[in-house]
Amino acid sequence: MEMQVTDPLLSVDSLTIDIGGANVVDDVSFSVAPGKVMALVGESGCGKSLTSYAMLGLLPPAARRTAGRILLQGEDLAAMTERQFRKARGKDISIIFQEPTASLDPLTTVGAQIVEAYRAHHGASRAQAYEQARQMLVDVGIADPDRRLHQYPFELSGGMCQRIMISIALICGPRVLVADEPTTALDVTIQAQILDLMKKLVADRGTAIVLITHDMGVVADIADDVAVMYAGRIAEIAPVHALFQAPKHPYTALLLASVPKLEDAPKADLATIEGTVPTPNEFGVGCRFADRCPLVTDKCRREQPPLFDCGGGHRSACWHIDRMVEICEVAA
Repeated sequence: MEMQVTDPLLSVDSLTIDIGGANVVDDVSFSVAPGKVMALVGESGCGKSLTSYAMLGLLPPAARRTAGRILLQGEDLAAMTERQFRKARGKDISIIFQEPTASLDPLTTVGAQIVEAYRAHHGASRAQAYEQARQMLVDVGIADPDRRLHQYPFELSGGMCQRIMISIALICGPRVLVADEPTTALDVTIQAQILDLMKKLVADRGTAIVLITHDMGVVADIADDVAVMYAGRIAEIAPVHALFQAPKHPYTALLLASVPKLEDAPKADLATIEGTVPTPNEFGVGCRFADRCPLVTDKCRREQPPLFDCGGGHRSACWHIDRMVEICEVAA
């Protein structure tokens, strides 16, 4: 049966990752359709990057997937052998890392690195591969591609290196692109250019993008749907406009309130979320946001709330969704 346009291209189903006996990613589920952007948002250490590495079969040695499936058009990537995954990685699903200069080989020209990525999955000659690499540089907006192909990473700017990384990730035409903090190391002008490039890829190629970020401004600019992660679990998942207009989880509401706004008075204190994120050894049996939540009750500490359906594709893991107006007052 042919896949319908609205069907998910990638589905992460109940993914659980263990490190040292603690579930640092716990029962995480989401999906992304062709031509859509799903953003995974959260503070550093919430498990979003580990989730992205699991999708590529690139978990560090200390991490172990203990449950869950990663379905790419119905095929479970998590069940593949490493040899099978090597064939899928780059061709079917690819990744852009957050530090382009650290991810590129400093001793090899960028052209040779793009060519290597292409020839790993195609039986093309070196000349054919170079022509494909040249066209890829044109597609990502790099001027004078013939000269750039023969340059080394240290001869290029951070923004140019990120475009090279995108070229490597896309040269084999993957259906899914995972972007792990792709604009973190770039200045705001280059950030905007990279985001515009990613939007173009979605529009022109129908690529499904899983965007890993902590930047709510980036989310508002590019995402179609958002999954907010906290301490390894999904706190809230929703279409982007619904999440920004009416968050249904206290963590999301406080996170949005902490983002600086243009109308804020100069030198005004920024809103903060009291407390700190628990370490894996401190995870309790209840809601992991309980110790920082203004709405906390005994039930929150005793029982982990499921993701309640709030309608319109909006779900929240909170026992007190009906009290969210109180959070709005606290955030204000």
